[in-house]
Amino acid sequence: MPNQLESFTKFNKALEEVGRLMGLASICEDMQSEYAALNKSALLLLTAKFEVFVEDIVEEYVENINSMNVANLLISEQLKIRHSITRIKELSLTIEHVHNEEKSIQVLKELAELWQEQEATFVGLNISNKFNYGKHGARELRKLFSNIEISNVFETIVLYSDNEHSLLENSQVINFEVIYNNIVNLRNQISHQDKTPNMTHKQIEGYVVYFNRFSKKLCLYLEEKLRGLGEQYEAYKQTVSTT
Repeated sequence: MPNQLESFTKFNKALEEVGRLMGLASICEDMQSEYAALNKSALLLLTAKFEVFVEDIVEEYVENINSMNVANLLISEQLKIRHSITRIKELSLTIEHVHNEEKSIQVLKELAELWQEQEATFVGLNISNKFNYGKHGARELRKLFSNIEISNVFETIVLYSDNEHSLLENSQVINFEVIYNNIVNLRNQISHQDKTPNMTHKQIEGYVVYFNRFSKKLCLYLEEKLRGLGEQYEAYKQTVSTT
């Protein structure tokens, strides 16, 4: 089944840019300075593009839910909580200003409608899709995806050594969390310590494969959740129309 989420397509195009740097590196192996510079550039680009993808896919997932105009009664409590936290944070910045009282009242009414036990028109979820400034790594990735009901993305999205089939005897789980943390550590060495890690373009090509597989499987998982929510809403509307 092809991926439908646009974020996946954009990320794959971004990986092609990393591939171009790897192509240049492959013909510069005998030129030590150039080879190292190209490898470092490719690693920095890979991590940056992946973080953009993560923020994009969270945003796109929420936008897809909003486009369904799902009844407030079908929105999960976890999504309601995340939305409420975002709105309350916004409210805390303006609540002391008299000229913002109308906006504050509007936010409170919106939250009341979201949480009430009767069906109500809801304007849409507003859920953070941003990394905490200056923070990276697996822990931050888990926190960001917890905003859209994935409590531990590394346990939900599992990669296997045979790529597709987890039931084969020789299949082994690939620890993407460790891979991701290792890459982020290399990124930090380059960005903050001006170091030149000992790595080859072949190693980075291997990282690209893992990032591509992880992003693909993640998008398929989110697409399935969106389909399930859409089917649930259609069934709900049919039930309401016959009562």
